[in-house]
Formats: sequence, structure tokens, C-alpha cells
Amino acid sequence: MFNKSKLPTLSKYYLYSLDKIYILNFILLPLCVLYFFINLARKVFFSNKKHNVVPVIVVGNLTVGGTGKTSLVIWLCNNLTSRKYKIGIISGGYKTNNPNELQIVGNNSQIKEVGDEAILIKRNTEAVVCKCKNRKKAYEYLVSNFKLDVIISDDGLSHYNLSRDLDVVIVKENKPFGNGLLLPAGPLRETPSSINNYENIVVNKSKKSSLLGFCYDLSSVIDINKSEEIDIYNLSGTTMHLVTAIANPDLLIKYLKRLNIDLITHIYPDHYIFEKKDFLFEDDYKVIMTEKDFVKCLLFNLDHSYFLPTKIIVDNDIKIMLNDKVSELLKV
Repeated sequence: MFNKSKLPTLSKYYLYSLDKIYILNFILLPLCVLYFFINLARKVFFSNKKHNVVPVIVVGNLTVGGTGKTSLVIWLCNNLTSRKYKIGIISGGYKTNNPNELQIVGNNSQIKEVGDEAILIKRNTEAVVCKCKNRKKAYEYLVSNFKLDVIISDDGLSHYNLSRDLDVVIVKENKPFGNGLLLPAGPLRETPSSINNYENIVVNKSKKSSLLGFCYDLSSVIDINKSEEIDIYNLSGTTMHLVTAIANPDLLIKYLKRLNIDLITHIYPDHYIFEKKDFLFEDDYKVIMTEKDFVKCLLFNLDHSYFLPTKIIVDNDIKIMLNDKVSELLKV
């Protein structure tokens, strides 16, 4: 089946890639040096070392693009909520109309105002979700207006104005550092060796991997029309439209194809705001998407469509590590 993509096609012509080094990557190398020193200056001169009244956990990564930060934030929040802790979450509002505007996410919040990740977190947790690019500003607002035990920042490893008590760094199992280059020639915000500066490393991995981390639970889908969960194997042997706007769709595509689902793929840039016409096709094939995509389609009344819920399976060793770390933070 054909592949409709709205992503840049430079890598297709061997010009630029985040995983390999092509001609444009090489040309951009001087800017990597500039980026390195600017980031170093920010870290030295603008890092906030102030003691937090409410402990802060930052879930981040060293690279641009999706590594599963929001999925782990949701899991961690629900894990702590089950232990009777009150949780606040900071979401950066990437690609919203006004990222620096502070908003508490509610049931009627709009994607363009708070972002798809904030809506996804709100749907799946009982946390107070605050959208603001300025993490320090969001933290101060949450502390002043809500009684919370822990505040989690979804992303923000390089937002040094937010003091943190615990960093959790997610890396991908395959090509964790891409082509190994700093922005803009590669995907890295910090050098690969900086991973050694972080104690709590979690791997976004395949289900069979022996590495410590988490994998996605892709065993079921939600029928949007009926609001019911069904076994994903029920879709085996069918042809479907995959409509998605996530950072790294390749693993999802491979998984669905292994289930003998014949995919017609429609891949859009991460955080792309869908229109209903993006789901109108001249055939009767069903549509499948992720939950992160679905939250941008709530008002479309889509027929014959399914989404994969945001569920992950976390290794017991990681559960124990994170529970111990949080318990240590909350000791009186």
C-alpha cells in the first residue's frame, strides 16, 4: 500500500537525517559547536538550585522526538496516586497558540491552547495538569494554589530554571542517540557521554528485551464508536488506514504489520493538529491511530475507527527503583 507522508523528505534523498550523517548534517556541524556552548552557558549560569517546597520529578530525554516521556509520566502519576499522593503535572504546551501562557487543563480545554500531551495526561490521570513552557512559573503556580505531594514535569531536562529533586531519563533501545550529533545536525540536546551524569535511566524497549525499562502494551484497541476495548488480533487480516502524528511511528507500523494488518499509512509531523478531512477516504477501510492522535479528534465523530490506548508495561526493577526514590523524597 502507498505511504502518504507530510514529514520532510530530506532523508529520502540522502540529504539530512537524525539517524545517519548526510551532507546537510555535515554542513551543520559548526552550529553544533555553537549549540554546545550556548547550552553549557545556560546550565552554568541559569540552573536553579533552590530547594523545592514540593519535590519535583523531571521525566526527560537527551534527544528531540518521542521516547515515551508522556506515557511514563502517566504511569508514574497513576502509580503514585494509587499510593494516595496528590500529584501535579507540568506540560510544556509545545506547538500551542501561546506556550508561555499558564493554563490549568480542564475537561473543556482545547488542543490549540494546551497541547495534545496535556489533554492525554488529563484523560488518563487524576492529576492537576498545568500547561506552561516556563516550568518554573508553572511550578510556582501549582505550589501556591494546590496542595500537592509531588510535581512531575513532562519533559524539561534542559529547562534549567526548574529545580528538580529527581531526573528520570528515557532512552530508546535502538539508536538511543541517533547519529550521535548535537542539534541541529543531530537529535541530541546533550553529548552522548552526558548520559553518565544521570542515575535513573529507563529504556523504551521491545517486549522481549532484557534491558530495564518499559514497553508498550499493544494488546488491545478501543472501538471509538462503541467505546469498548477489543483484542487487537481481531483486526488481523484486514486493511486499515493508519493516521498518526507521533514522533517515531516506525515501530508502531512494524508491529501492526506483524499482526497481518495491511496498512495504508498517513504520517504527519509530531503534534500536527488534525482536521476532519484528514480522515475522509474514498473507501470503507477502518482507521487506526494512537490515543495521542485520538485526543485531537474528539469532536470529529469518526466512524469505523480505533485507537491504541496509552498503556505501558514497566519492569519490576524500575517500579521498585522509582518507588524507593519517591519514598526517599517524601521522607519527613
